[in-house]
Amino acid sequence: MKQASPFFLFQFTLPIVIKITCSPNHFTSCIYSFYICDGQNDCLDGSDEADSLCLTPQPTCSPQQYMCKSGECIDSNKVCNGQKDCQDDSDEKGCVVLFECSFHKCAQICTDTLTGYYCSCNPGYQLMPDGKACEDLDECVSTPAVCSQICENSFGSYHCKCAPGYIREPDGRTCRQNSGINPYLLYTNRYYIRNLTTDGLQLSIVLQGLTNVVALEFDHYEKRLYWLDVGAGKIERMRFDGSDRETLVSNDIGGAEGLALDWVGRFVKQEKPNR
Repeated sequence: MKQASPFFLFQFTLPIVIKITCSPNHFTSCIYSFYICDGQNDCLDGSDEADSLCLTPQPTCSPQQYMCKSGECIDSNKVCNGQKDCQDDSDEKGCVVLFECSFHKCAQICTDTLTGYYCSCNPGYQLMPDGKACEDLDECVSTPAVCSQICENSFGSYHCKCAPGYIREPDGRTCRQNSGINPYLLYTNRYYIRNLTTDGLQLSIVLQGLTNVVALEFDHYEKRLYWLDVGAGKIERMRFDGSDRETLVSNDIGGAEGLALDWVGRFVKQEKPNR
């Protein structure tokens, strides 16, 4: 038989107990927390076993959802759709198809469910606010970077195109240049200017015998290469085939660390750090 709980003064509390307010005409008493909802009345008025304290609320689902008998919620359109979505398969048990699609016409796809029906659209279309009609989905607008260059929308689909000089890759959306020119990288190690193909298989020397080149620029329009040689105190240029080499600046480059080519204004600017 359980011993009666000791009484405490209201203002005296212990960290291992909680206070329960009892009915009028009773002294306030304290009980150990593990006595609450243990199936036995430990308070004189039974308040430690009250339904509001001990009963766990039943789970609920939103109006657009179906509650599985196993407790989880699923979308209503998954009920009786031929696929088991509940853990206990209760969404596919006792299904009676009402064939409401025979009376309610959808623009494209209609699916009967246990609770009614719903409309959906084919790929490339989206459902209208009325829940029945479908409109074309503009993938060129709704999908970021769906094509690498040019996107043309069509009813229910889209088509990727490439700008002149490019061809479409097998993925149908990516474009690559079709000029037959292999890309390459121009770089300097201070004493040489070198040409390296992007696949790393071919390396050649464009110019050698330099002192301390710290910056390069290339003018695609005139096919000229510009460089800043701080060791020689010069800004020079030449055509990419090695011809027409000339000195542009041979003084006043002290402290220069960079080179910039304005391909619109057609001038070269040396860059110096702020001191």
